[in-house]
Amino acid sequence: MIWRSFFPYWGLITLIVGVAGWATASVGPPGLAVLFALSLLWFLFRAPVPCGAPTRRRDELCRNNARGILRGCRIEQHKWQRLRSIVVRPRISRAVRELFPNAITGLASLGALVSLVSTVTATVLSLVRGPG
Repeated sequence: MIWRSFFPYWGLITLIVGVAGWATASVGPPGLAVLFALSLLWFLFRAPVPCGAPTRRRDELCRNNARGILRGCRIEQHKWQRLRSIVVRPRISRAVRELFPNAITGLASLGALVSLVSTVTATVLSLVRGPG
């Protein structure tokens, strides 16, 4: 069934629909805010990316499969280690290195940034314009 092959990527499909709705102005700001917020949640917690948590060996990152750019792999120590390493450490250069270590994670991080900016923009537009 074709639905099963696309279901793991529903957040990416939501992002594409949101960008198309933004470009054609066929979806209003509240609808865009919902689409981009759902896409952002998918990128943060469900997108298939490599784990990327630091290992015991220096300069080596975990290469197991993970779900989302903020979550780690099946190893218990890695589950929330990426979130802590990105949020707790105030160094921007380290956070950028961990969010963009390879092409797959970099695209997921870029998609999350686009979704975040679009969600905030659509929410502000819907609040400014008001109902109707």
